[in-house]
Amino acid sequence: MLSDLTLIDYVGVLGSLVIASAYLAVSRTWVDAERPAFHLLNLAGAVMILASLYYRPNAGAILIEVLWIAIAVWSLTSYWLKR
Repeated sequence: MLSDLTLIDYVGVLGSLVIASAYLAVSRTWVDAERPAFHLLNLAGAVMILASLYYRPNAGAILIEVLWIAIAVWSLTSYWLKR
């Protein structure tokens, strides 16, 4: 199975690990969910996964990544507008 993965597949896997790491960091209180770091990590991870989905489309996965990106952008915009 690992031998079948392409570079873009690894990008998607890395994106999944980035999102999971962001969630772990918030859960362990290493990162404050109200600060930009959490949303930037989610945004980066979602973009990486979405890039991999371009080559191997899956409608449900594409939808959730687009939603993750929208939530992250909205949260970051709200944070910066409050400042």
